[in-house]
Amino acid sequence: MRRYELILQEGIQAGQFGGPIEPHGDHAMGFVAFSDAVEATADGVNIDIGTGAGLPGLVLADALPGTHWLLVDRRSGRIDLLRRAIKRLGLEHRVDAVAADVADLGRGEWRGEAGVVTARSFGPPGDTAEVAAPLLRPGGSLIVSEPPGEEDQDRWPEAGLRQCGLTHHERWTTNSGTYSRFLRTDDEIDDLPRKGARKTPLF
Repeated sequence: MRRYELILQEGIQAGQFGGPIEPHGDHAMGFVAFSDAVEATADGVNIDIGTGAGLPGLVLADALPGTHWLLVDRRSGRIDLLRRAIKRLGLEHRVDAVAADVADLGRGEWRGEAGVVTARSFGPPGDTAEVAAPLLRPGGSLIVSEPPGEEDQDRWPEAGLRQCGLTHHERWTTNSGTYSRFLRTDDEIDDLPRKGARKTPLF
């Protein structure tokens, strides 16, 4: 059993998610199944938004030595569990977990700091793009997992992405899921995220 699977088992026991452990870990690893994943995640901090039980952020942090991660969730109870898990895995020198609203992080000290932002079942595409993009530095990557049977142009319209300073870069499928990667452009998005953005997504 891989180290992080012991932590995921505790998440299942706590009712944070269900099913066998292995598919959750495999799905998390799919987030970095692209050619320049090592380079993309190695430079600076990576932020996992809506991390819940640490999927995919904790799994990726454990699997990619040398990477630095910030795991974000609004629910303080989950963050308490994650902090204990981080310590047990010996990752506290390069992984932190915070209870916060992602939109607030994008207006504060984490704005423009991330090389990669990951989002697994975070919310509607317009919401995800608007709160994630401000966290990225130019050239940084937003990586999301996709529901089956949906096309990029339907979920991620070019005009909507442009409003968020993002452009579609690539899409891939593994045995565990389908993923899309968007790159942060140099466009200014000083007005994002908007107050109350999650109630009225841009697209």
